[in-house]
Formats: sequence, structure tokens, C-alpha cells
Amino acid sequence: MRRYRKESAMKRGKRCGWTARPWVRAAAVGVVALAAAWAAGCGQQQLEEQNLALKKQIQEVQTVNADLQAQMDTLKAQNQAIQSDLDRARAAAAAAAAKTGAAPPAPAKPPRAKPEFGEGVETAQIGETTTITMPEAILFDSGKADLKAASKRVLDRIAAVLNKDYAGDKIRVEGHSDNQPIAKSAKYWTDNWDLSCNRAMAVVRYMVSKGIDPKRIYAAGYSYYKPLATNDTIAGRAKNRRVVIVVYP
Repeated sequence: MRRYRKESAMKRGKRCGWTARPWVRAAAVGVVALAAAWAAGCGQQQLEEQNLALKKQIQEVQTVNADLQAQMDTLKAQNQAIQSDLDRARAAAAAAAAKTGAAPPAPAKPPRAKPEFGEGVETAQIGETTTITMPEAILFDSGKADLKAASKRVLDRIAAVLNKDYAGDKIRVEGHSDNQPIAKSAKYWTDNWDLSCNRAMAVVRYMVSKGIDPKRIYAAGYSYYKPLATNDTIAGRAKNRRVVIVVYP
């Protein structure tokens, strides 16, 4: 009788075991599915955050480009207005000379061709004034005023053009910064005035070493007071950290 009861209990246990196993497996599958869904949700959130950050950076760059295009359009309009004024002045002088019998004044010099240097260097021509703008990344490491070795290749080309095509003209080398306080390089510079002046002087000294007459070149530091773009964005601050060579009669 006891043997029968034992065997019956074993059979009932087997039946209960076989009945319970699918529930256990279903619960395990549910837990795994929930974990996978949670992980997928986290990954999707990270991708969305990265996508939003990239979109924000793209918008900032587009804003800076729009500002630069507007500045270029303004400069072109000013150049055209200056040229129109010159044409009217020459015509008036010629008419006055014809009435008095005096020789007309010598024609104005033709506008200079804008030099091109590549490698991220931007040039502009307004009348007889030429500007050559070089971003910080071409010339210096962040917070430093020592010229990079690679920058000297660009400066050599600029010096050659200034000696050949702009002989005798005055040259002002301007240092510009963004509005971020001096932090990591505080042991070298007091403030952005100090940094921008020393960067301009580094370029002046190198240009003199390449044959530029020291009597016609000088340095000026403007700190962050002559920005090209907003200092509220990374792209704008990068645009403002620059050295500008201004050449004029």
C-alpha cells in the first residue's frame, strides 16, 4: 500500500513538473524580452540625443556661413560704390580740365588682383586695401603664441607676395581672440589682450625674417572686441580666433 502511494505521489509530481515547466519558460522569456526592450530604448535615446547635437552644430555652422555671406555682400556693395565715386570724380576732373585747358589728372591705378593662398586663408580687396585672414588653427595651438611648423609654409607664400606685389605698402598684423577667459594658459598670458598681441607679434617677427622691411610692418592686438561672428557658439568663437594682415598704401 505504501509503495502504491509513493509511486502515485511520484507520478503526480511528474505530472505537476511537466505542467509547470512551460510557465517557467514563459516567465524567463518575458524577462529577457523586457531587458532587451529596455536596452533598445536606452540605445535609441542615445542616438536621438546625438542626432539632436549634430543638428544643433550644423545649424550653428549654417548661421556663421550666412553671416559671412552677408558681410561679403556688404563689402562688394561698398567696393562698387567706391568705384562709382572714382569714376564720377575722374569724369568731373576731365570736364573741368577741358574747360580750363589744363591736362587731366593721371588715371587711377587699376584695382589690384586679389591674391589667393589656399589652405583656409581668406583674402579680400576693398579699393587699394587688401586683407589676409588666417584662422587660429593654421598658425597656433590653442592658448599658444608659437607658430606651428606647418604655418610657415603659408607665411612664406604671403611674405613673397607682399615683397613682390605690395612693395612699399604699410602692413598691419592684427591678433584677434574669442571672449573665453584665459584659463589653461593663464601662466603665460594675463588676458586675451596679451594673447592676441603676442600672436600678432609672432607673425610680424616671422615676416621680417622673410625680408619684409620692419619700417613698414607693425602689430596690433584687438582681444575679442572685433568679432567676425557671435561668441555664443563653438563655430562662431573659432571664426573669431584669427590673425589678419591688412595691407594698404
